[in-house]
Amino acid sequence: MEITRNQQHYIIMTAIYNELTDFTFGEQKMTRDATDIIASLCECDIKDVDPYVIDSVMVSLQKYGEARTAFTPYLKNWKWERLPLLTQAILLMSYTHYYYIEKVERAVVINIAVELAKKYIDDKQAKFVNAVLDAGVLK
Repeated sequence: MEITRNQQHYIIMTAIYNELTDFTFGEQKMTRDATDIIASLCECDIKDVDPYVIDSVMVSLQKYGEARTAFTPYLKNWKWERLPLLTQAILLMSYTHYYYIEKVERAVVINIAVELAKKYIDDKQAKFVNAVLDAGVLK
């Protein structure tokens, strides 16, 4: 069965969120392999997963510190640690998607992030995600 790009974005966001949750609740470092995380979410053979999904999760976890540093100046009155983990996952996914995974337009990356935030968080967080990404993190 073919997985749509929207479903792939959901899997990427969820995999990053799961790793952030483990990190936050005691692991203190992101050590799991992207393929293990994705396989546990999909309950599928990892050979059937699009390399885009695996690369997106892997690079997002590798670039966590860099992305966090990049976002910090744009988090007016917020600290990264205080953001909901799903918001962090969406921002992290957007950062690595734009800079490391695919050469797509900035507006497309922002739109994907906002749509995920609207669907899985709420409109207030969607506006926040839009504002932070539009402020200049994605140049």
